Amino acid sequence: MATRSLLSRPFDLLIVIFFLTHIPITIFIDSQAVLPRAWYADGAANMLDWYLKTYGDPLIKSNPPWFRVLVWNEILLQLPIFFIGAYAFATGKKWIRQPALVYGVSTATTLLPILGELAFAPANPGVRRLELILFYVPYLLVPLALAVRMLFVEDIFPQKLRRPVSRKRA
Repeated sequence: MATRSLLSRPFDLLIVIFFLTHIPITIFIDSQAVLPRAWYADGAANMLDWYLKTYGDPLIKSNPPWFRVLVWNEILLQLPIFFIGAYAFATGKKWIRQPALVYGVSTATTLLPILGELAFAPANPGVRRLELILFYVPYLLVPLALAVRMLFVEDIFPQKLRRPVSRKRA
């Protein structure tokens, strides 16, 4: 029996969109923290410049070593999952359970120091702290929700919608 349509699986649709939108963000924006700027088209470099000017993201501006390690993790480990995961969730491939669980836990964990730095570091002029936190929070919540689902939902891609149990009238 074929897996239900992606449109009838809103959480899976969210995950597919999350993964697909994260691919260009990782390749064209986030990776600029660790790769030579000369490798990027002017549009990507200008987009990062605009983001920094608009929001003043202190992590990207100061680029501390721990943050660069997290970016390498995103490039080398998470980026392949974005492609594989988008396919697996779109088509209902059950083998994605363990990779998605590892991705979800790993990514949610990496967001904790990022959000901690944004929330508790001394205030800097030009840093739009609340907006940055709100921008980063989905990158904590979506992977965390994914990990919880992979851990606690037995049938991650049910073949058909379950019908409510009909009750006989007495």
